[in-house]
Amino acid sequence: MFGLGIVLPSLLLGYLAFRGIQNDRALLEKERLERTRQAAERVLKAVDDGIKVIESSLAKISADRSGEPSPETKTVLERLAASGSLVEQVFCLEDLGTIHFPIAEALYVADGRREAGSSPVADPGDSIEVQSAERLEFQQKDYPGAIASYRQMLGRSTDPRFSAAILNAVARVQRKSGRLREAVSTYETIVRDYAGTVVSGGMPPGPSACLEIAVLFRELGDETRSIQRAVDLYRSLVRRTWELEKAEFEFFAGRARGLIEDVLAGETPGLDLAPVRREFESLSSEEGRSRRRTERLLVFEEGAAAPLEAKITAAPGPDAAGPLVIRLALDVGRLPYLVSIQRPADGPGRGSPRAWGVVIDAERLRDNILRPALSENFPSAETAWVFRDRDGAVLLSSEKAAEGPVTFRTNFDSNVPAGTLEFHQLSSGPISTFLLSRRGLYSFVFLLIAGILVFGLVLTIRSVSRELELARMKSDFVSTVSHEFKSPLTSIRQLAEMLQSGRVPSEERRQKYYDVLLEQSERLGLLADNILNLAKIESGRAEFRFETTDVGALLDEVISSIQERVRHEGFAIGLEVEKDLPSLGADRAALAQAVINLVDNAIKYSGESRSVSVRAALEGPALVIGVRDSGVGIRKEDLDRVFERFFRAGNELTRTVKGSGLGLTLVKEIVEAHRGRVLVESEPGKGSLFSIRLPLPQTKGDLP
Repeated sequence: MFGLGIVLPSLLLGYLAFRGIQNDRALLEKERLERTRQAAERVLKAVDDGIKVIESSLAKISADRSGEPSPETKTVLERLAASGSLVEQVFCLEDLGTIHFPIAEALYVADGRREAGSSPVADPGDSIEVQSAERLEFQQKDYPGAIASYRQMLGRSTDPRFSAAILNAVARVQRKSGRLREAVSTYETIVRDYAGTVVSGGMPPGPSACLEIAVLFRELGDETRSIQRAVDLYRSLVRRTWELEKAEFEFFAGRARGLIEDVLAGETPGLDLAPVRREFESLSSEEGRSRRRTERLLVFEEGAAAPLEAKITAAPGPDAAGPLVIRLALDVGRLPYLVSIQRPADGPGRGSPRAWGVVIDAERLRDNILRPALSENFPSAETAWVFRDRDGAVLLSSEKAAEGPVTFRTNFDSNVPAGTLEFHQLSSGPISTFLLSRRGLYSFVFLLIAGILVFGLVLTIRSVSRELELARMKSDFVSTVSHEFKSPLTSIRQLAEMLQSGRVPSEERRQKYYDVLLEQSERLGLLADNILNLAKIESGRAEFRFETTDVGALLDEVISSIQERVRHEGFAIGLEVEKDLPSLGADRAALAQAVINLVDNAIKYSGESRSVSVRAALEGPALVIGVRDSGVGIRKEDLDRVFERFFRAGNELTRTVKGSGLGLTLVKEIVEAHRGRVLVESEPGKGSLFSIRLPLPQTKGDLP
């Protein structure tokens, strides 16, 4: 009847609700996908607009037909490459074959790319004097004569390049002759007057002179000036004071770093190295950034011309509406570049042989335009997005983790920036699902039907289970109580028959049988009292008579009667009562029965031990009656259940002990009726301690 009347109709309604949920979900997913497409188009447009701003400025540069950039063009170039812009560098493609950077601030130039300076020009007399001075220096080791000869030529020189070379020779000879301070002074003159002069080979003498000054101060033992000059040299190199080739920069930068690191690694008394260390670390970081930027420019300059030329040549010629604009992503020398290049429309043939372009900073494009556009157009938690490079690595992602399959994927125009945008549809939260969407009604109906089914099923199962449990408990109780009654009755009958027939040979044996008869009858009485009292308590018919009770006297009386009953079994029950215990308001008979049950349990589960101790004492605001045995103990997992009706601990040793499982339950009910608590501490094999804690009266005559 439950299945036909409730289950079958509910399943039918549930199926209809489920179909409604599925249909609504498909429609909702379609709407969400369309919203995602529109938002993605806005993101792509934001990126495209950002790049177009750069291209519009670049158009002004490409329209300049002069050989050298005009002041206006230079202003546009500097604005394009300003700090924080999207432009990594502006470049010019000359004759569609050669790339140069008009405003690049490179750390160095490629080896062999710098224009060499002209050699010093001297008349034949000068050449003879130079050769003569060099013979005095290198062959004859006549250092004073060599210095004098060099200085004579210096006095007649009008060419700064020649003068710089002669001063360098003078300083060199001064150092050889041990006149170190004079050499320092000469090198300082070179740095002051000729640092930027381009000598033979195109290299300025400034870096070499600065390095020599730092080395000479160290040889003179002046560590302070030495490291300061080394830091000055390193700073000038990093800040591009001189135009150096890569090999030259590596040499001078390496020597400067070595001098600084040697001093920082040691300990120089009286020299505060903390400011030097901070500046050196800052310059090292700046050098690393400039080096990476310079290497990218050199690689692009070396290898980008050919693919750019091929791209421009293959493109249709620009029309009168504007220049030819090409965007592309290039890989040059294993480095990625984003490029936008333009060629003006009014050049000969298919366009001007000169084209201008920009290398777009991909990182700034992502952080300054792409990320804000994504955050603005996808603010809700229902969509997660990921931007991946061409190798699949994640470059940007939303705060929400992108889980599940990709619902929508798109690329940028001309693959600039190079990568793919992926969108993942996240599962809606419970509020959105049940309150803010059309699925809420269907889901609510479905859950209501499921709840009705579950509720009906639970009620049915609980009803049947309760009946089965009640039947089982009744059966167990009848079986247990019958066994408990049968055992002492059997003993009483056997002993009575023996006494009646006169088969007891001695008075001592007869007395022992009398003790057993008394013990078994008291056991029957205790069992009957437990059953009747527990039934009264649980039915609410129990009445407790609270009166002022001397606990010590009560315990002495109870223990004496129990000791007399179990004397023939060899049990010794010890009693320890603290002096001057206060009286309590208690039901004397009920409290006595609780103590008797605890002592009876201790005797039954004592095992090989034949001793039980009872103690009464004050502990704070409570009077505690403790019953301790040294028997089998109770397992830890059974401690919380020992006070349940009919429960008995689960090991085989305890199961062989006779009992109804009601004694401890009755103890708990009696103690709680006295507003107290009963506690147990036990360990298998080491015995148990049951404690009754009864609160002391707060005022005189204060009874429960």
